[in-house]
Order: sequence, then structure tokens, then C-alpha cells
Amino acid sequence: MSARNPSSDGSNQSGGQEGTDGGNEGSGPSDRERAGEALRAAFARLAPQGTDEWNFMGAFTQLGDRYGPYQPGASALADLIEAPGRAGGRRAGRPGRRRPTGGAAGVDEKSEIEEAMGPVVEALRFLAARLSTLEARISAQDTPVDGAAWLTPARELDAWAVPIAAHLAVRTPGGTVVHADCGEGALLQELTSLGIDALGIEPRGGVALRALELGRAVAIAEAHEHLSGLPSRSLGGVVLSGVVDRLPVHALLPLLAECRRTLADGAPIVIVSEPAGVAESRHAPAADLVNGRPLQEATWELLLNRAGFAEVAPLPGGAAQDSRFALAAVTPSW
Repeated sequence: MSARNPSSDGSNQSGGQEGTDGGNEGSGPSDRERAGEALRAAFARLAPQGTDEWNFMGAFTQLGDRYGPYQPGASALADLIEAPGRAGGRRAGRPGRRRPTGGAAGVDEKSEIEEAMGPVVEALRFLAARLSTLEARISAQDTPVDGAAWLTPARELDAWAVPIAAHLAVRTPGGTVVHADCGEGALLQELTSLGIDALGIEPRGGVALRALELGRAVAIAEAHEHLSGLPSRSLGGVVLSGVVDRLPVHALLPLLAECRRTLADGAPIVIVSEPAGVAESRHAPAADLVNGRPLQEATWELLLNRAGFAEVAPLPGGAAQDSRFALAAVTPSW
């Protein structure tokens, strides 16, 4: 399929722009639309039957066969090579479309475009190999069961709400404090009573509905989904509980990175986690399908430090019958 410009001397550039804006005199498609159609047709042609992966190697072979050896009239690129007066087809001042060689008479070198196509095709082959490697890695990663939050019971902060709220009230530089998973919003209530703007994130719709009925501000979402849509340095604090006990480690790392990005300088973060043995106490099917295994306190200290937080230390509080631990840290001020 040949994709030729209406004019190679640039005389139709304004017309192409008008066609894009819908003001062209003719009713035909614009250059951009034609190019898009050509790309879509090429993708459909090169996609092997029964797979969503494009046949990159076949495409590069066609590219090399079509544009590598000189084939007059085979494409618009061949016409560009052939035309002696058009820019880009040859170097200025050279009369022929091929450069003469210093060797035997009658032996021509490849044109500049033909010589350039070899490295281009090779670079695209390396790109295809890299893309295949990344796709293989992604397909090999374990994916949490959709809706795993519905399989775990709602665990409120209970006695932890008061000490955490007091800690946040002292350390927050201002701005909204986010709690995920917030449950019915006990911490939100404590923060609101202290004059702090608080928002809860709760993926379980029924639990979030009860919190909303109690007058608490709650978004029904997963923590990473909500945080990824917030501006950088826009939050005055983050509390993570519940969500940290049901996500695998490779999902916790980007979650901490999002917390680090969205927290303002000097803003606190608090992690509230179950003891490491809680996974064995889950009832089926949560024990089988929820990927998260609660991490130990020392592991959380390491992860918070690696994520760029400072002043990582245990937060006292809770109740004697509550086996959960809490770690507090702050976002450094640069």
C-alpha cells in the first residue's frame, strides 16, 4: 500500500491542515485520516490469526525487502530516491541518485536512504525483542483476585483511632488526610472533631455505604486507584490499614510510592498492620484467594525507609487485646 503526499514540494501543506480542521474544499479525507487508515490496515494485516500480538518480525522483513533493495516505482520512498531534484532523496550537489564508488567502473553504492534503512530495521528488531521480554514478564506476574477486598472482613481501627488522630493533628502541615481502608470511618470522625479535613477510601461498597450514612466523606475505590489521580504534594497525611494486609508485596511497593508522591513535605504516614500470623487464621475462601500476607514490623520499617520516608518509628497506642502494630514516618522536607 503506497501512502503518497498529494504534493512533494510542500504546496499542499496548508490544504492538509485545512482538511484536518474540516475546512478543506473537497470532501475527501485529510492526510492525517488517510495515514491513520493506512496504519490500522497495516496492523490488521500483520496481526497473526488468534493472537493480539503484532507480527513484528514479519513487518520488519517486509520493511527491509521493500525499502532496502532499490525497486523503482515500488513506493513513494522509491520515487523520492529516484527524483533528482527533491530534497531528502540525495545530498545537495550530487547529480545521481546513487553515490559513485571509488572502485571499478559501473559499480554503484547504495543510496543514503537505503543505507539508513538497515540500521533502522535492526533497531526496530531490538525494540521488538525488548517488548516481547516485557510482555513475558507482565504475563508471568501474579495478579490479585478481582474484588479480593470483599473476601476479607471489615476491621475497624477501634482503639487505634484516638492515638493516630492525635499524632496526625500534631504532624500534619495542612491539607486532606486520607485513610485506606477506612471501614466505617472511626478515624475520620476523630480527625474531623480535631478540625482536620479527612477523606476515607473503602473498596467494600456495603461498608462504605454505612460510613456515608454516618456523615463521613468516603470514596468507594482501591487506595492506589484514588491516590494515582491526586496531584503531587497535595495531602496532609496518609493512614494505611486493612489494605496493607491483603495486597502482595509487589503491589505494596507502588502504593508506598504513590503515598510518597502525593504527600506534602513534612506530612506523616501511618501504617497499621495485623501480626504476621493472621493469614493462617483467615477462613476460606479468603485464606486461599487473598494474596496478601501481613508483613512483620521490621519489614515495614525497611520498606518505608526504601520508599524515601524518614523518622520511621513505632506509634504507641491501641489496646492490650489488639495485636496490631502501628508505624509512623514523615515525608522529608527538602
